[in-house]
Amino acid sequence: MLIRFQVENFRSLKERQELSLVASSLGDAPDAVRPTDAAEPGLLCVAAIYGANASGKTNINKALQYMENAVEASQRIWRPEADIPTDPFLLDVKSQNERSLFSVDFLLENVRYEYGFTLNAAQILEEWLYAYPIGRKQIWFHRETAEKTTIRFGKHLLGENRTIENLTRRNSLFLSAAAQNNHEQLTPIYRWFADGLVFIGRDRSALDQHTATRCKDSSFRQAVFSLLGGADLGIVDLVVTEEQINDDVKALLRQLISTFEKVPGSPKVSIKVPESIARISFQHSSTDNPTGIPFESDKESAGTIALFALLGPIVAVLKEGGVLVVDELDASLHPLLAVEIVKLFNNPSQNPRNAQLIFNTHDTNLLESAGLRRDQIWFIEKDPAGSSHLYPLTDFKPRRHENLKAGYLQGRYGAIPFVESHAPLEEPIEK
Repeated sequence: MLIRFQVENFRSLKERQELSLVASSLGDAPDAVRPTDAAEPGLLCVAAIYGANASGKTNINKALQYMENAVEASQRIWRPEADIPTDPFLLDVKSQNERSLFSVDFLLENVRYEYGFTLNAAQILEEWLYAYPIGRKQIWFHRETAEKTTIRFGKHLLGENRTIENLTRRNSLFLSAAAQNNHEQLTPIYRWFADGLVFIGRDRSALDQHTATRCKDSSFRQAVFSLLGGADLGIVDLVVTEEQINDDVKALLRQLISTFEKVPGSPKVSIKVPESIARISFQHSSTDNPTGIPFESDKESAGTIALFALLGPIVAVLKEGGVLVVDELDASLHPLLAVEIVKLFNNPSQNPRNAQLIFNTHDTNLLESAGLRRDQIWFIEKDPAGSSHLYPLTDFKPRRHENLKAGYLQGRYGAIPFVESHAPLEEPIEK
C-alpha cells in the first residue's frame, strides 16, 4: 500500500508537495481504515483531489507516473547517451536548472520501505532505499553524485551489488539496473512500481480493448459483468470472441514500429505485433429473447463503454492489490456510478487486498454521497506565481457532519476557480 508520495520541481509542482494516505484520528467511517503497524492509526484506500481547471490536479498523477516510469525504464529503455527526460517547473529560470525530487513510502509484505531519488537532465544525483522491519530503519543503499557517483550499501542488502553498480549508468536508477540483472532482494521493490501502480489518463480510447482482453479469463469476466449489472444498463451477459488480425494489418504495424524505432531519440523497445485481438459484445435484455440481444461495442453508448473500460483496471487491482491512479474519475460516468466505484475501495469486504484509489475530479456530489472520510479529501490550487500547492481538507478542521459540498462551492476551502463577471455584450448574439 502507498503510505505517502512527495514530489518537488515537476511541472507546476515547484515546491515540495506531499500526498499522504495515513489515516488521521478522526472517527469517520472506521471501516475505511486499514490497520497496519507501519502507520498509526492505519492507511486509507481512497484519496480524492479537487481543484480548479489548470490547478495542477493531473500533475500529481503525472509525477507519480514519472517516478514509476523511471524505475521501470531508465536502465532498459532510456538511451545511454541521452539526457534524462525531465519536466521541471518552467516559470522561473532557477527552477529550470534545479534538481527534481520523487519519493514514496509504501508497505510491502507488512514492511515499510522508503525509496526516492533526485535528478536533473544530466544525471541521477541521489537515490536511496530504506527498509523498516519491526519499525527500525535499515539502509539498503544510498547513492550520491558529487565529482563521481558512489553507492553505500547497507549490510542487510545482499546480492551482487558492486557488480550491478558498475552496470548502472549516470542516467539510470540503481533499482532499475538491479531488476534488469535479477537482483533477488530488490526485484519485489521494482515490481511494486512496475506492476502495483496503474494509471488511467483522460484518453481511455484503448482501455476497452485492455478490459476485453482481461475478460477472456472467466472469473475476471464475471467480476466485470457483476459490476456492469449493478449499473442498471440492461446488460445480461458479456461475450468475448477472438478476432484474427489479417496479414496486411500486421505488415503495416511492423512497418510503423520499424519507423518509430528509427526516429532519433526514440526509446529502444521490443514491440510484438499481436496475432489477434479480443472483441466484446454486450447481451441486452429483450422481451423477445430471454438470453439477450448482442450489441457490438460500436453500438453501445459512450457512457457504457467508458464504464466497461474503467472496470478492467478496477477489477484487476481489487483482485490483485495495487494502487489505481485515475485522472478525472467522473469523465463520461453518471455521478452515481462514480459514487459506487469509490465505495468499492472503501469497503473491506469488496476490497480484501487493500487496493487503493487515487483520483482527481470536479464531481462535488462525491463529497456528500460517496462516504468519503474528511482525511480522504485533498485540494490543490495555484499561487500567483503559477506554483501548485496540495493540501488536505483536515487543515480546515471541518466538523464531522459539516456540509462539505456546500463549503467547497462557497470557497471555504479554496481550490475553486475565480470567475470574473463580465459586462453585458453591447450587441446580442445572433441566433
